[in-house]
Amino acid sequence: MQGIGMVAKRRNGYSLIEILLVLALLSSAAFTFLVHIPQQMEERRLELSAAVLLQDLREVQQTALAENVWYKVKFSVYTGEYKIFRQGEFIRKVNLENGVHFANSPSDLTFRPTGTPDTGLTVMLASGDLERNVIVAPVMGRIRME
Repeated sequence: MQGIGMVAKRRNGYSLIEILLVLALLSSAAFTFLVHIPQQMEERRLELSAAVLLQDLREVQQTALAENVWYKVKFSVYTGEYKIFRQGEFIRKVNLENGVHFANSPSDLTFRPTGTPDTGLTVMLASGDLERNVIVAPVMGRIRME
């Protein structure tokens, strides 16, 4: 309500303080988002490499059982890859994702025609401070990821 002799004041925009406050909030949100992107990408690459290794080991195990032949997986720590062989014949090579490496030196793994491994094995994959383990149980050959 207006009193006598008072003129209504119209706002035609935003004050400088309001604009600076909005810019400060947006820049802090963007900074927080940008800081977490590299860590999330590192974690996703590690998870992908571990999942691919897990899937490949399970596939090799099932194929050895189905075809009634032995398969071998050879790990190369220095090149960040592993190779799959069928009765000594090279089948394929798989490279780990960029930034992911073997944190231990896993020995070669052979799956017998029965699908059981010749030994138990833990393959440790790492990326930065993060680590994932793919574990092959020695007796039954259960393969899992931690």
